[in-house]
Amino acid sequence: MQTKLNRHIYMKRIVTFLLITLTILNALGQTTSLPTIRTNQNSVILYVDGERGPFTGVNDVPKDFSHDFPLDKPSVPFLLVSEKDSIAMTLNYGVITHFQIIREAKGDTLQGHFTSHKPIKTAVFTDAYKKANEGKTIVEIPEVYELINVIFALTDYGKTDAIEKDTPYYSQVMSHFSPYKNHPVVRTIDSLLRKSVNNYHNLKMDSYAYTLQANKLEKSPVYDRISWGEVNQLTPYIPLVEQFASQSGFHTFFQKHQPYYTSLITDFKKNVDVATMKTWLEKQFPTTRYSAVKMIFTPLVGSNQSANRFDDNGFTEAQCHINYPFISKDETGQSGDVLRGQRMVISFTELNHNYLNPEADKYDKAVAAAYKNMADWITPNTPSVNYDNALLCFEEYMNYALVSLLFNDLFDAKTFAVLNKNRQSNMVKNRGFRRFREFDQELLRLYKTRKPGQTVADLYPAIIAWAAKQ
Repeated sequence: MQTKLNRHIYMKRIVTFLLITLTILNALGQTTSLPTIRTNQNSVILYVDGERGPFTGVNDVPKDFSHDFPLDKPSVPFLLVSEKDSIAMTLNYGVITHFQIIREAKGDTLQGHFTSHKPIKTAVFTDAYKKANEGKTIVEIPEVYELINVIFALTDYGKTDAIEKDTPYYSQVMSHFSPYKNHPVVRTIDSLLRKSVNNYHNLKMDSYAYTLQANKLEKSPVYDRISWGEVNQLTPYIPLVEQFASQSGFHTFFQKHQPYYTSLITDFKKNVDVATMKTWLEKQFPTTRYSAVKMIFTPLVGSNQSANRFDDNGFTEAQCHINYPFISKDETGQSGDVLRGQRMVISFTELNHNYLNPEADKYDKAVAAAYKNMADWITPNTPSVNYDNALLCFEEYMNYALVSLLFNDLFDAKTFAVLNKNRQSNMVKNRGFRRFREFDQELLRLYKTRKPGQTVADLYPAIIAWAAKQ
């Protein structure tokens, strides 16, 4: 009896063990089976807390793709919907939600990792800030902005045209700071620039959110970040930047060169005339208004420009991060108006993005159809390949074509002809935008023959329709 009882108990324990094991394996199987959808297209629809939006470029992002959503709620429902199926998940602050998208067009599987965080405003415009800056066009050479550019100049990336070298000022910078070219911050920033040239714009722009106080970098009470990400890209490296500033005597160098910086700002205000550009753009894009415009540069920045816009507390601000329009030796013999026009191009082509891009967003589907064959619009192995996206490409065509319209209104026919020929040649031959000359001519024709009261914004459907026929 005892033996039978023990055998019965033994068998019962075996069954119990197997049931527990199967339960565990089943649970493990459930946790390792990721939510998965299939698509044969390059976009899917996503719903975040019920709000619909596109997840475009599905086939263009890396196989291992992460994104952090700034959300007001700590937990929200999240759905991905393709033409074939859908998956439902939850996004929680600081928790990574994993999923898969089987990319049938590419024959692989995207591993997605989404999370969320409480958003931090990019800028906070107090009533006092609004009162002090309303209606102004502000031109600046900020101290920390120049500090990060000095560091750039000491990196290998600084050997490229990202840094303006054809000035006595550059020689003075290198003479003073070259002994610190092996400083840890220089090596660190150099490694970041090697990983991605996009870090150049992010670090440079985000430096504007800091001021230098007794060799300590203080966060601006107005800006959290300036570039397009969710965090300030310079923040992790602040201790190293402070150490470099202190050891190299940067603040003393910066103060010593204040007269030079002031002379550049004075010349820019007098000869580039951003106020005229802003007035023209607001007339041609009447639904877009900015309370203030900032033009930010240093004498070290080479041929690099970027822009961003901020909106808070009923105040809108457009920022243009540009290179100073030095007069080259080839330009010194040109007429005053031709020289004035050439020096305006850098600022205008950055400022106008803040107006033309929001308008272009309204026509994204029509633009995608018109620019479906990108090989017709850009050229391999030229700068134009950086615009291998229908909307970006259209915006860059519009960007420089708007120069024609502005110059048509500002200059006489002879001056316009010289400026236009140079710009069209640069866009086609140097930058590789194959059809810019024809695009430019068509937009100018539409502008000259527009009906009374029509604006450039009203011409978007016509120029997009023209592009679709090419």
